[in-house]
Amino acid sequence: MSEQEDKTKSLEILVNATRNKVDYQLNVDNGLDTKAGVMIALEVGIVTFYIQSIHQLCGFSFIPIVIFGFSIYLLWEVLNIKIYDTGVVDFYNDPKNYRSMKSQVLLEQLLSDYQNAFDKNSKNLEDKNKDYKRSLKLFLVGFVLLIFFI
Repeated sequence: MSEQEDKTKSLEILVNATRNKVDYQLNVDNGLDTKAGVMIALEVGIVTFYIQSIHQLCGFSFIPIVIFGFSIYLLWEVLNIKIYDTGVVDFYNDPKNYRSMKSQVLLEQLLSDYQNAFDKNSKNLEDKNKDYKRSLKLFLVGFVLLIFFI
């Protein structure tokens, strides 16, 4: 195998590995969205049953509802972050003119595109994960208070 072929093969491996990292990120995003949706449904159900079980209204009995409301808001924010770069390139309508590139230059460009997508997506995923963890903490506080007030 010549040095040129070896370098091209190495670039192919790197492009595939980086593309797999981006795919993994998108799967993690879908998992977070699923968890957030389930938590919203759970919290709405808990709040509904809690409101029905309140026998006497007092200001303190609404504290868990307000905390659950903040938690649902954060979960809703988790669901609303959907701006992800997949790294997929439109070879026909792209100004970088991918179709005229030599194979090694093309692989280097694709590697760069996938790595940029990974870096951009990491920030979005990190924000979603922080909001999800905050909402879980609020849920636990709200649930403990709910049990205390029942």
